[in-house]
Amino acid sequence: MPLMKICHASEAGGPEKLGFISIQRPQPQPDEILIRVGAIGVNRLDAMQRSGIYPLPAGANPVLGVECGGEVIEVGGAVTGISVGMRVAALLTGGGYAEFAVVHWRHVVVVPKDWDDVRAASVIETFCTAHETLFELSKLSAGERVLIHAGGSAVGSVAIRMAQHVKAEIITTVGREEKAQRLRDWGVPHVLNYRTVDFGQAVRDIYPDGIDVIEDFVGPAYLARHIALLRWRGRLAFVGLLSSGNVDFDVMAALTKMLQLRGFTLRPHSVDEKADVVERFRKNWMPLLAKRKIEPAIHAVLPFEQAADAHRMLEAADNFGKIILKI
Repeated sequence: MPLMKICHASEAGGPEKLGFISIQRPQPQPDEILIRVGAIGVNRLDAMQRSGIYPLPAGANPVLGVECGGEVIEVGGAVTGISVGMRVAALLTGGGYAEFAVVHWRHVVVVPKDWDDVRAASVIETFCTAHETLFELSKLSAGERVLIHAGGSAVGSVAIRMAQHVKAEIITTVGREEKAQRLRDWGVPHVLNYRTVDFGQAVRDIYPDGIDVIEDFVGPAYLARHIALLRWRGRLAFVGLLSSGNVDFDVMAALTKMLQLRGFTLRPHSVDEKADVVERFRKNWMPLLAKRKIEPAIHAVLPFEQAADAHRMLEAADNFGKIILKI
């Protein structure tokens, strides 16, 4: 069997634990395709998995990496609509930090001919996550008020672009002034530096009667304030956990305001559920991406061999937008 190189952490720990080994190249099942990986999207869950704090869903590929861009080099017998030579963006259950990856054929999107692998690897996980949380869970609509935390992150910056597209009223938080200025340059009207202001009081000053939707990457540390900020029938989607532990919050407020609190993560979805997620991305956002009417923010493109540096950059929150590894 032919071999391939993967990036692997032999034990849980910091970025220095990442190294490279050779393993057998995967073979596609009848409903799968084999991709020659050209670029890999780096995500926070990669760093969490490397550090040992991300529980893998049952059946997930233990190799890091949940999205890639590349070329189809083999297709299973049950695959339809995808052929060898096509270039795709793929949403993976794992296995992206590798020279080759297998994926269910319904979890890929064929990308325009003028896209390179870097662009392909920069969109699918972030756009799927932002769409599902903002629109499928939180039902964000035109004119509603949305608070998007981590506005300089990959998912946060995409969520802002999506909210702008549907003409929502946006408030976002960041931790660095250079990120705040960039978002102001994007036309975001309310950008809060959470290191210098109490974001809860600042949001209340802007909208005394509260807001409709919160895209929450923080979790427990902010929950009590979020419950207070949401107005009648407000919706909150938990997208990440930058804080940990348990928290007390006003259950009566959640009850009487009829709030909805929903959690979301892509990886544990069933094959069919994930296929539906990818199809919504293909339908709602690929036409705009193809026409460059909406653009992902790409912070850095590093060689595959510098995966540890990419993780350090991510964990230091140095990035505005996506970090990509290129093979």
